[in-house]
Order: sequence, then structure tokens, then C-alpha cells
Amino acid sequence: MTSLTANACPTGRPRDISYIRRDNNRCEGILDSRPISNNFELVAFSSSNLTNYPDTLKIRVPGTGRDKPIISIQSYTKNYRLDEVEAIYRDSGFIFDLKTNTILQRVKIPFNSLLPLAFVEKNSRRIYYPVILEQPSNAYKFVIYTRNRRTFPKVEISQNGRIIPSNLQPRNIPKRGQITFDWQPRNNPAGTYQFYLEDGNGRSISFSFKHDLNWL
Repeated sequence: MTSLTANACPTGRPRDISYIRRDNNRCEGILDSRPISNNFELVAFSSSNLTNYPDTLKIRVPGTGRDKPIISIQSYTKNYRLDEVEAIYRDSGFIFDLKTNTILQRVKIPFNSLLPLAFVEKNSRRIYYPVILEQPSNAYKFVIYTRNRRTFPKVEISQNGRIIPSNLQPRNIPKRGQITFDWQPRNNPAGTYQFYLEDGNGRSISFSFKHDLNWL
């Protein structure tokens, strides 16, 4: 899973904050070190109005039908990681209720540092679906991670080869680390879209994602 590469998930004492199997429905905790990320990749696709942690954080991935998505959340703060999530299909989506006092609140992971990602893989192709934390906002948040300083003079969203007018802006100041792009889909119809980024050296990344206004 690129930067979200699966780690060994041992059993352990529930009170430990280390990354272990918990409640037989997830792996969660603090890793000894941050997983090595690829040079240039998608690390989050989500929508949320989260302003603080509730006691139980509702994690929802809509639109996959009965295809169970692979869901992960990480934070580079203290090397937090959640994966191998056993979500339940309900209300036209997969839902998981996460107790935040187990790790997130206990070790003070900032809510705005969470990087959620979900996808379904078919025929060796990944389709990304938004992870909704609590309630959605009116926009999607894409987060790209890059180890090297880059500009992004070309940022596009398209559907069936047609460029969709959007509020996305090129980034012409070199940056590295987590780079966030917010997209307001407005009245764009439900379906499969492509997100395309090209840096100042002509290197690109492209991925397919699902959108539906009913999710926001």
C-alpha cells in the first residue's frame, strides 16, 4: 500500500500504546518508526468536519457496494497507524466505530493530522473512495506526500478524458512533505474521476477516485 505498507501486527496488552491487534477488529497504535514513504504518492482522500475528537469516531466509506474497501489511517505525529479494519456494511457504506480514548486522545494525536485512505482493487487497478470522518464537509481533501521539494504547475481533475473546471490551483513554490489539495465538486455528477498531478520536472501521478454528491 505504498506508504501505508502493512506492518507486522502482533498481539499485546490492550493498555499498550504500541501498534497491536485490538478487539479482534483492527490493528492500531504507535509504530517504532515511520514507514518509509515512496517519493511521490497519495496518502489521504477524505471529507470531514471534525473539530475535536468524540469519544467514538465514526469512520465511513460510502459507494463501494458490497466490495469491502481496504481502510487505513495514519498520522506522522508519533507514527500513529490504524489498519486491518474490520468495517461493517451498513447504510450503503462500510462503517467502523473507533474509540478515541484508546490511542488518539491518550497520546494526543492532533485530529487534523489524520491521513485516511480507502480503496477497492479490481483487476490490479485501485479505485479510491473518500473516507468520511464523522460528518463530511462540502469538499474532498487530497493529500500528496513527497520526500523531495517540488512544484506542481499542473493539477487537473477529469472525467472520461474531459477536464473538469475546479478550484484547484497550481503550486509554484517548491515544497516537500504533505501537500493538501481541496476540491469542491459542486454539481459534478456521480462517477469515476481522475486526479492528475505533474511536477516541475515532468514527473506525474494519476489515480482514479469515486465521487457522489450524496456523500457530502
